[in-house]
Amino acid sequence: MPRAGLAIRIARTLYGRWRLLAPADRLRLAPLAEEAKGRALELRGSPDPDEPGLTAANETLAAAIIETAEADPELREVEVRRLREDLRRELERLSSAEIAASRQAPDPDGSPPERRG
Repeated sequence: MPRAGLAIRIARTLYGRWRLLAPADRLRLAPLAEEAKGRALELRGSPDPDEPGLTAANETLAAAIIETAEADPELREVEVRRLREDLRRELERLSSAEIAASRQAPDPDGSPPERRG
């Protein structure tokens, strides 16, 4: 999956997790959730996508969701750990896609990567 598509999917996942938070937490994190959603919507139809901006918004929202979970006395540590691992895995997938894409990027002269050297 291309980086932009993966970043959009992660934004959708994070936004869904944000919607499940308690009302007070949703209100507190609303600006971060709306930032990620807005960047994802812009990226979806853009001919020149700003994927790094969406990645940063995703990372910020993920960190805020984890902090909120850690502060929730009703959540057990195992639930918080599972959430942390799930979000870490998603963000690592995005990072791995960025590395793979950079290895596949053409040379500045336009030659494909396999012809370098």
